[in-house]
Amino acid sequence: MDDVPMNLEHLRTFARAAELGSFTKAAISLGLAQPTISRIIGELEVEWDGALFYRTGRGVELSELGHEALARAQSVLREVDQISEDLRAFNRLPSGHVSIGLPPSLIPYIIPNLLNQIRSERPGIRLRIYEGFSEQIEHWLAEGVVEVGIYSKYKENVLDSRSLMFDSRLVLAGNSADWDLPEEIDFAELSNVPLVLPALTNGLRVAVDAAAKRLKISLTIVAEADSILAQKEMTLHCGCYMVKAPHTILSEKQDRVFASATIRNPYINRYVVLVTGQKKPLSRAAREIATRATSILRGYSGSL
Repeated sequence: MDDVPMNLEHLRTFARAAELGSFTKAAISLGLAQPTISRIIGELEVEWDGALFYRTGRGVELSELGHEALARAQSVLREVDQISEDLRAFNRLPSGHVSIGLPPSLIPYIIPNLLNQIRSERPGIRLRIYEGFSEQIEHWLAEGVVEVGIYSKYKENVLDSRSLMFDSRLVLAGNSADWDLPEEIDFAELSNVPLVLPALTNGLRVAVDAAAKRLKISLTIVAEADSILAQKEMTLHCGCYMVKAPHTILSEKQDRVFASATIRNPYINRYVVLVTGQKKPLSRAAREIATRATSILRGYSGSL
């Protein structure tokens, strides 16, 4: 390392110092002397023609150049780690535990099919399934709790994302026995019905509240419930209505328990996305699960 201006170990040293915010802590973590850390950072600053850190009383903070360098260094290091993992596992079938997070409404459509596939074709893989709402799944991905996350985003316009699996428009749903609404209903008409909605932090609720605020209408919210089961029971037995993605009431509509009307003016689109974690390189097993889940989800395009 001493004879080479920049190599992978230099990048790892720089990244560790940036992550810990301290040359001293980086030295302890990497088993190096602090002067060695300082020398490596100095060599990189000469190589890249600028300061990477600002020294503070509490340690070091990244400069603008440092932030850009860190993003690129981390990308290179993840790629190198992935190559190493792939080569070590080249002659083995993917194996190990894979954690996947998804909302309760999508579990019936994904998990049975996915589990049957891996039991038959990749028996070395074990699934760890985390059930939660979109905000929780995004947090799990950021913290490295799950490696594969499937969740919803709600927008009134088109989502441009390679992670997009399928999309649908939100509907107003109610007991079919009392149903007398058309196939589509203006958003403003929601002010005339008692609603059961998720709590304020839920993505669907945020989208509904934003549309109501922009249209300057007041919604009659008689209950809040994050539980899909609770929402359905109140809608079925208490004369209430839900705002849902169509697939969450698909079986009940087929059984003529619930009826629904697509909400328009504005339409609110619900996008299902599949995202993989960035805390560490994905294992072959995790990438296998992501690929298979993607195939399963895209098979539902246009039908949910």
